Amino acid sequence: MVWLAHTDWEWHNSDLLFISKQGFCVRFFVLYLCLLSFNAFAVNVSDLYRISVAVDDQSEESRTLGVQWAFQQLLIKVSGYQEVLENPILVAASKNANRYMQGFSYHQDLVDDQVYLQAWFSKALVIPLLRRAQAPVWGENRPLLLNWLAVEVATISADSEEQIVFNSDTTTDTSGQLDGGRLLISEQVPEWQGRLGRAFSERGLPILWPMNDLEDQTALPLDQLWWLISESIVQASLRYHVDAVLAGKLNQSAAGVWQYEGLLIRGEQRLDILTEGDSPLAALTNVSTQVGKFFADQFAIKSDPMNGRAGIRVLVRNVKNFSDYSNVLKYLQGISGVRLVEVSQVDRDNLELYLYLEGKWDKVQRIIRLDNRLSSLQEKEFEWAQ
Repeated sequence: MVWLAHTDWEWHNSDLLFISKQGFCVRFFVLYLCLLSFNAFAVNVSDLYRISVAVDDQSEESRTLGVQWAFQQLLIKVSGYQEVLENPILVAASKNANRYMQGFSYHQDLVDDQVYLQAWFSKALVIPLLRRAQAPVWGENRPLLLNWLAVEVATISADSEEQIVFNSDTTTDTSGQLDGGRLLISEQVPEWQGRLGRAFSERGLPILWPMNDLEDQTALPLDQLWWLISESIVQASLRYHVDAVLAGKLNQSAAGVWQYEGLLIRGEQRLDILTEGDSPLAALTNVSTQVGKFFADQFAIKSDPMNGRAGIRVLVRNVKNFSDYSNVLKYLQGISGVRLVEVSQVDRDNLELYLYLEGKWDKVQRIIRLDNRLSSLQEKEFEWAQ
């Protein structure tokens, strides 16, 4: 086990070189640079405006309450911030949530018989509402997140709601996958993966579960994940080519509370997460809320009409034909934070554009880099990747 010291020189591992007061080693730093150097692998969240919430039944009263609750969850999902529920304009709008809804349906969970209302809302109505409220808007292209999650399953009972019990009736064979009563959630246990993944999908976070094959098990033994050994986590994650890595453990306390401890790694950025809930799903929903806020701080655009009046001039190279020309304009007009795109000049395969912004240019740049459609040459100079 390798520990990073918090004091100046508390370091005891001969095969690693200590290079700074913060306790970073050369090998560990190189791994972080490898993770940082990945190309962006943003995912378009096609169901961003679709929300599923638990309801008591299919009565009109339950549906009315369910639609309001779904709309509130949608506002968090689209903005990335739970604080939007305190916005007076959005609070008033949630009382008339049906106005923004396009349709709904019901489905019943086969494990716990819970009835769920699925409602889908109109993007054409929700985005202008958020802008009027001067609330952040986080677009559909979002970072792909690799989710390493170890769960202590020894204490799970058959009477527990929102928990999955593996018994003779389940289709998944977990024999050989448990390590000391702990289970890695992976593609090999789809029941766990599907149910616990709901916490992230309802926050608009696209996640990738590990394969848990021999390569994973060698690079990241379950005990090293449980103790959150950062170097092993980063090393095991390199093969997946994702934007960020979330690693954590979930276990139940003696008092029955589900506790999550983990960390989020994106390049050189790190967020430590410690949260809890009365069920595994509740605990992970709190995790996904924190992760969503972390990404929204970087990519969500808060409408700023005064900033947009000035605009910014950019140059796009490698625009070879009319198809490229049309695609560049269409792409930039669809980016969160860009209100309007005007063509300033066309010179051979160089396209000079004037962008009227709704938010800060640095966030718009991050969104562009995330998509991989425009390669950044300089701060305001790009190359069309076609």
